[in-house]
Amino acid sequence: MFDDVQRERYEKEKAFSRSGQRGGGLNTLSLPFYDDFSRMSLPTSDPEANPDWQRWSDDDARINNTFAIQPLTIGVATLDGTDGAGYPYDYSDQYAEGPADTLTSLPLDLFGFSATDNLYLVFHYQAGGLGNAPEGEDSLWVDFYSPFGEGQWFRKWAVGGGSGMNTFERVFIPINEPEFLLTGFRFRLRNRATISGSYDMWHIDYVQVDQAIDPLTYSYDEVAMQRPVRTLLNVYTAMPWTHYLANPGGLMADNFEWYQNNLGEDENIATGWRFASDLGIDNFPAQDFNLSANGFSSWSRTGNLNGYSYNTAISETEATFAFSVYHNPTDAFPQNDTTTLIQEFSNYYAYDDGTAERAYAINGAGSEVALRYQTNIEDTLYGVQIYWIPYGNNPDASPFFLRLRTDEGGQPGAEIIENFTFHSPQYYQEGMYERFTYYPLDEPVAVNGTFYIGWVQSDDVLYNVGNDKNFDSNSGRLFTKEVNGGWTPTTITGSLMVRPVFKAGLPAPVNTAQTEESSVKVYPNPAQEWVRVESEQMESLELLDIYGRLIKTERALGSAHQVDISELSTGSYILRTRLKNGTSSFTKLLIR
Repeated sequence: MFDDVQRERYEKEKAFSRSGQRGGGLNTLSLPFYDDFSRMSLPTSDPEANPDWQRWSDDDARINNTFAIQPLTIGVATLDGTDGAGYPYDYSDQYAEGPADTLTSLPLDLFGFSATDNLYLVFHYQAGGLGNAPEGEDSLWVDFYSPFGEGQWFRKWAVGGGSGMNTFERVFIPINEPEFLLTGFRFRLRNRATISGSYDMWHIDYVQVDQAIDPLTYSYDEVAMQRPVRTLLNVYTAMPWTHYLANPGGLMADNFEWYQNNLGEDENIATGWRFASDLGIDNFPAQDFNLSANGFSSWSRTGNLNGYSYNTAISETEATFAFSVYHNPTDAFPQNDTTTLIQEFSNYYAYDDGTAERAYAINGAGSEVALRYQTNIEDTLYGVQIYWIPYGNNPDASPFFLRLRTDEGGQPGAEIIENFTFHSPQYYQEGMYERFTYYPLDEPVAVNGTFYIGWVQSDDVLYNVGNDKNFDSNSGRLFTKEVNGGWTPTTITGSLMVRPVFKAGLPAPVNTAQTEESSVKVYPNPAQEWVRVESEQMESLELLDIYGRLIKTERALGSAHQVDISELSTGSYILRTRLKNGTSSFTKLLIR
């Protein structure tokens, strides 16, 4: 007999009707099925995403254009050890392994097809890319769903990990068995991974289901953009608008690169570019022509900006520009023929593009990290944004101090001001990929010229920070120092996701961590038998030992909750309160 959970699953996965609808209201798609992930095709509430683009019924995977190496077209779907928001499936055990992401197609109508129609699922995969590569015990597999009878999933293909890949492999899987040639057929890609962080990545690209496919001769009629333009500035990816206005010409790059891929025969490809802002669209007069010998190959091309700088007629304290590179549509899928760089000028500097392909960390209590920046005008430095990436161990109860230093001979020098306020890493269970945590200096300070911003950590654990692997800004700028040691330049390439935040004519930023923590009260501490936690935003509580191992979880009822600690041994523990807004947690060191 089914229990309630099994009954619910049965009702969702039983045979589909020919009406074009299935349980949950998802439309049944007709062939051909196609997705190259150049636009949002997962379920989403984003009003910018057209519902007609949806091809998948779950949102575990992440669509991105930065994690893979030389994808077929701009955009891939990445499966790893984190959920759709980028939070680990199991953050209580850094060695936890198991099934992770699932990418399930919407139902397809295969009624009326037969084995002689040569239906195939075709897709491309890459292990690792710029991210963490799957190991031998990790895997990627494909299941087919038959809606016949009560419905059932069948394993049809699998590949193991073991090493990273720089190229994509193409896979053909025939769909020729009667139990699949029905209305309501689905397929899914799944992965097994270490599920305590962004481990064991598989990148999926250019997925098709169609008829009349011969794996020996099958080719594409497709020319596409392959990667985004990173920046048009000569050093940074972002900076304050007021700082840019002080020297527009001196802060621009001379050239930029774009990347294209021709999956078919030679094409005459004309490429252009344009700028757009609140002042309108500025079509650049130059064009690039790639006329021959480009079939079945990818390439990068260089465009000359000819002294162009962003339009300084915008008199606000912030500005946003869209720089698009596009080529003439030569195929049936024009959505991948354009790539657009959104250049934001706000109140911070950045070397990174906002995505963390890897994590960067040092260990050792008292160790320090310092990242060099340079501004050519004096401005008030308020604090720093840091992109903490949940990766294996969880140091969200480990305090650190911010450090701001001068430059002495090309390496960090003396402290500019002393900061004594404790901070701790903050992680977000929803929207983590788009979130930096802002930490203020104890006192704002005027800065001009070269300076270093970073932190001193208090624990002998890894404080994992996002490291953007699409460009190397760390070399010559990122330094580390152990206790009683000297400064050492890092050998880890990438761009550390640490951003100094200036006044820049804008209101002082909100200290997110302090705002959320101020609403939580914990007492008594130290405690003996119980501890009381009060917060209007409290949803649940977790008690962990000092090594981050989960001891107990309790759901909070109301705005106050009492936790029994009478059975705990004397020592230090971590009390973590999950907040109702789902974006953060408050962590407190508890002593019994």
